[in-house]
Amino acid sequence: GKKEEAFIDKLKLTKLDGTPLTSQALEGKTVFVNFWATWCGPCLKEMPSIERAKKALEAEGYVFLAVSSEEMEKIQTFEKRQNYSFTFAQSGLEPEALNIYSLPASYIINTEGEEVFKHIGAKEWDSEENLRVFKSYLKP
Repeated sequence: GKKEEAFIDKLKLTKLDGTPLTSQALEGKTVFVNFWATWCGPCLKEMPSIERAKKALEAEGYVFLAVSSEEMEKIQTFEKRQNYSFTFAQSGLEPEALNIYSLPASYIINTEGEEVFKHIGAKEWDSEENLRVFKSYLKP
């Protein structure tokens, strides 16, 4: 049968420079996808911990994406004002299309492009426990 569309490709992602972000660009990477919005307080509160988790894990092959379905200009303005180094992207899908009814929502996508972890709500992503969860999805 036809291979199911990769999770990342379902999101119809565009990077802030206007170029598409596809699963091919992320091949071989384990990807953390965080759905957020500029109006979502808990989203903004957890971002520093996502940044710290990224710094702790990027050398091991993790990519961190912050995805919003808001207007590109809004996301760009937010990104410029912040000092985050993870990748911001716009999704062409409303979160509801992915059965996300509250933000933030976070996923881990394995190197095969499959969703292996989902969490609705904010977390301290760089806590010891959560870093262990992240590492458990890395290929040995």
